[in-house]
Amino acid sequence: MPRLTVGTTPVQLAWANPKRKFWSVEFIPASVIAGNTGLIYLKRGSAPSADINSNSWDTVLKAGDQEADNKDGAQPECPYKGAVYAVSDTADQIINLQEVNVEEKQT
Repeated sequence: MPRLTVGTTPVQLAWANPKRKFWSVEFIPASVIAGNTGLIYLKRGSAPSADINSNSWDTVLKAGDQEADNKDGAQPECPYKGAVYAVSDTADQIINLQEVNVEEKQT
């Protein structure tokens, strides 16, 4: 699971993926990485702004929070296969990103 840095400039965390089974973003707790004290704004499909009063984001994460689609694997495929973006209100926030693809059947 790669660790990525999210800062005050929006970044694309995951690209569109037609084979995606699930994805998740975990904002590592401040007890593990002391500098993780900000907020991370996530958006499916386009870059969000780091403004709590904006309607440009889908989810706001505090340190220790997680956002995911189909994390439990209950669905055969992830319902969202598009790009995922993030931005923080604080520089150098560290996250874990996980993305798993549907296994292709061998013939």
